[in-house]
Amino acid sequence: MATTKTHELTVREAPPDPYTAATFDVLLIDTDSQRAFITLRAIKSSMEIRYKHHTSGRGALESFKRARYNAIVCRPHFGDIVCRNWIQMIRIGAFGYKQTPVIVLCDTIELKNLAPMVDEHTVLVREGDSQALTEALVAIKTGENKKSVLVVEDEHIAARAAEKALEKYYRVTLAHDGMTAQRLWRQHHHDIVLLDLMLPDISGAELLRVMLQENPNQIVIIVTAHDAPDKHQELVLAGGASDFVSKPVDTHLLPEVCAGALRAKKCLTNIEHSRAEASDMMEVATRLRAADYHYERGQAAHGSAHLKRALASARAHMPDEDYWASIQAELKGH
Repeated sequence: MATTKTHELTVREAPPDPYTAATFDVLLIDTDSQRAFITLRAIKSSMEIRYKHHTSGRGALESFKRARYNAIVCRPHFGDIVCRNWIQMIRIGAFGYKQTPVIVLCDTIELKNLAPMVDEHTVLVREGDSQALTEALVAIKTGENKKSVLVVEDEHIAARAAEKALEKYYRVTLAHDGMTAQRLWRQHHHDIVLLDLMLPDISGAELLRVMLQENPNQIVIIVTAHDAPDKHQELVLAGGASDFVSKPVDTHLLPEVCAGALRAKKCLTNIEHSRAEASDMMEVATRLRAADYHYERGQAAHGSAHLKRALASARAHMPDEDYWASIQAELKGH
């Protein structure tokens, strides 16, 4: 491993080893090497990292293709590629794990202008605010926003390989038999279960049934060595599994398989929420129409009852204080 000494700071610069759990690997993109050194010194004053520095977006993209990084720190201007376009490229997922966190260091004007490009995995930090930068990196390192994955696999080598593939992006727990998996799952309510079908005590299919019976929304990804499409289809369509992967598993794809299952669940949840909201609004509209009907006929008691039920249906959509005040002021003007 090469050691580069600049001024009084000694840093280690080397391509990240994607299978080393103890490291926190940062891809730094900055056209100004001296400024990059200052950024690294600020980070290393609070936490230990390994890093790879690139002065161009294309060079950084090649590095991103070859290694897994815990985080990317960059400036808004790469010289050869627009920052926004570069982030869009990695979010496509064709070059590496597309949900890799990105921290963009910006000046005051850039903070405002770049706000529209922010997604759930991108954060803007004011240039020179080393505390905010290190806090963002520490949050990534400690896994405050990481989803949890329970890997249920009786083959220890395969289980460890899956853990290594996932641990930079998820909080991973291993279980080597069905009973242990069931106990850990009930204790920790993991976001995702990566479930091998062939277990030494109870079958993966039975464990799937138990999990979905207790939590129908649980994400379960089946891992099986059996090349049996009909069985896979049945486990997904009838058994309730979210997805399946066949052995031997390409561990480099596991982070994205998990991310895809999370996205699918989020889409379904959004659809359910939209349907519920539409149903609530239909109830409100119907009650308001009924209230208007009764008030026009002098039936105040019936009108009031419908208004109360309309308010109850709309309780999740009540206005905030400012909006309520503006409505009150509008009514006073008439």
